[in-house]
Amino acid sequence: MPSILMIDDDDDFSGLTSEFFTRRGYRIELAAGGRTGLAKVAAAQPDLILLDIMMPDMNGIEVLRELGSDYDTAGIPVLVMSSRNIDEGMQKMFAQERNFRGFVPKPPNFETLEMKVAGLLRGR
Repeated sequence: MPSILMIDDDDDFSGLTSEFFTRRGYRIELAAGGRTGLAKVAAAQPDLILLDIMMPDMNGIEVLRELGSDYDTAGIPVLVMSSRNIDEGMQKMFAQERNFRGFVPKPPNFETLEMKVAGLLRGR
């Protein structure tokens, strides 16, 4: 069963996403912030991470850099989720990070998100 860690401080959105993926056979773990998410990654490495950009303790780019700087977590694919418009400068900044595999708008089309997740997991 593939495992997903969702790092997002929006409890309602995390709950909906968790329910969607759980019903489709994924094991999903939730973390309400960047620091908690990094601790969960260190304890049990997920197959994929869904990461919010804007969180109160660490932003998404900080989390990505931490993941990419650790040999044990540098290969975990990360989809970055945001309700904000992603401009060209932000796209370039994220694209430089080792784990980054793409942006997903919030709220997503869950079927499209699942296709992206499945594609990334097949590539591992």
